[in-house]
Amino acid sequence: MLGASFCALWLVGLIVTTAQAAAPGIAGRWQLNDALTREANPPEKRSNSTFGGFGAPTLVVGGMPVPIPGTGGSQPGIGGSSPDPAVLRAIELVIQPAGDRITLEYVGAATETLGRGNVQGQKSSWDERMLKTSYETTTRKVSQVYEVDADGRLQVEVKLNPNQGRTQKHYRVFDRVTP
Repeated sequence: MLGASFCALWLVGLIVTTAQAAAPGIAGRWQLNDALTREANPPEKRSNSTFGGFGAPTLVVGGMPVPIPGTGGSQPGIGGSSPDPAVLRAIELVIQPAGDRITLEYVGAATETLGRGNVQGQKSSWDERMLKTSYETTTRKVSQVYEVDADGRLQVEVKLNPNQGRTQKHYRVFDRVTP
């Protein structure tokens, strides 16, 4: 009886390990899943002010809050702030790791190449299934986590932490188009 239970437990462990090993990693072409992205972004608490209680106004597009260009941080050079991460505007994303570099192409928006470690103030690390990157400016801290979940979807969390305001979290969910 004990031997049968052990065999069953071993078999389940083998199946789970094999499924995890066979699951493709972060590299590939990804398409934004609007429905799951809307579900992942909880409704924001709104105040009566024009700015919705945050440091800058946002526009809701397809159920997702998107910072309005030119209104507090989304345009480079205005008040010394940096633009919001391109993944917040991306409909399609291509991730290509190559040694100690990884290229993120936000189709129709931008392309960036990250180096492993601390490169010019941007800290980046990645493995087969996860990418983490962060940087600081004089006005805010920005961190991004890209992770392939158990369902094979790419979950992206972007944290915008202004020095003089409340941290904003934005989530994006992408489906794999090609490995």
